[in-house]
Order: sequence, then C-alpha cells, then structure tokens
Amino acid sequence: MASYNKIILIGHLGDDPAVRDYEGRKVANFSLAVNAYTRPGEEPKTDWFRISFWGNNAEVVEKYLKKGKQVYVEGRLSTRTYTDNTGQTRFSLDVQGQNMTMLGSREEGGMNQGQGGSYAPPQNNAKRETTETSFSADEPDDLPF
Repeated sequence: MASYNKIILIGHLGDDPAVRDYEGRKVANFSLAVNAYTRPGEEPKTDWFRISFWGNNAEVVEKYLKKGKQVYVEGRLSTRTYTDNTGQTRFSLDVQGQNMTMLGSREEGGMNQGQGGSYAPPQNNAKRETTETSFSADEPDDLPF
C-alpha cells in the first residue's frame, strides 16, 4: 500500500536561520511558529516546527529569511524524541522543507507582486458613483414575456 507524507505550514520564523555546510552541501535550519485558531478570550496556542532546507533552497533561506518573517513551507513531517540538558525527554516536530514561498510585503522581505508569492491588485478606495434609476408602473413594458 502506498503512503504519502506532506505538510503545509504558514508561520513566522522564531529565530534567524542557522546555515552550515554538511558533507559539501548547505543546510539551513530555523524554527517556525504556527498560531492555531482560538476562540475569543482563550489563551493563544502556538505550535513550533523545526524546518530544514538543503542545497539551493538553503541559500535562498540564508539570503532572504530573518527572524519574524512570514513564510509558506511545504515539506515532509517527521518526529523525534531527545533528551535536553536537564535530562527531560522532549518531542520535536521536524519538517524537511521541499518548497517555500516568502510572504509579506517587499519591505518585510516577502516576494509578492509576481515574484513567487500571491498578489492582490491595489484597492481603489475612491467612492464609486451610483446612479439611481426609477421605473414607473405607467411605462409600457416592451419585453415579450
């Protein structure tokens, strides 16, 4: 039986990416905070994911992503258990990134307006003129039905 593992996330970087060379290839790692919807008055909930990109994607991450930037990530989800410095067992959600789109405005480091992100045309905030047309019951109806 075939299986499929894909996760799609939109969140904000929790720290600047850490980029290093591993066996001749670049790898970029960063944490991603994804806020879950909560009802008004409830405590906000944030899930944290550890994201890794390799090769050319790692170079893009290194060049453009910084702490706080919003990003769309597609990848493969894996989990791991480890022991921290205090001896406690911890659980980690890791994503091997495959695709990424930077979100937000250009000033925020995003790639909107035809550069890989979504684009919304500017809104015209001017008031639209409306014309009122009144119809009288006394006017002949030229419609054949």
